Amino acid sequence: MSSTYPALDRTIVIDFGDDGAFGPFAAEISFSGADQTLTFVVTRGSLEGKTETLPFEASEVGEGVWMVTWQEADLLTVVQAQNFNTGQLASAVTTPDHHFVQLNGTVTLV
Repeated sequence: MSSTYPALDRTIVIDFGDDGAFGPFAAEISFSGADQTLTFVVTRGSLEGKTETLPFEASEVGEGVWMVTWQEADLLTVVQAQNFNTGQLASAVTTPDHHFVQLNGTVTLV
C-alpha cells in the first residue's frame, strides 16, 4: 500500500450532521502537496467561518482508507479515519481543555 493520498492537491467536504458533540458541523478542507499543509474552512455550525492553514500527515491504513492527523493553533488535535470507498468518516478530537470527543460523519472528495 504505497498509494498517494486521494485528496492531495484537492478538497474534501466533511459533515458531522446536526447532532454531533459540537452541534451542527461541516467543513471544507484543501490539501496542498507542495508544502504538506491543509487549509480548513468551517462551513456550518457555531465555528462557521473559522479557517486555518497547518501541517498534516496522511497514512494509508487499508485500501482507500486513510488516517489523517493535524494539530490546530489552539492545540485542538484531530485524528480522522477517512474511508474514500464508503464515504464514511470517523474522527477523534482532543480539545484544548483536554476533553476527548469522537465523531462520525461523511467525507466527500470534490
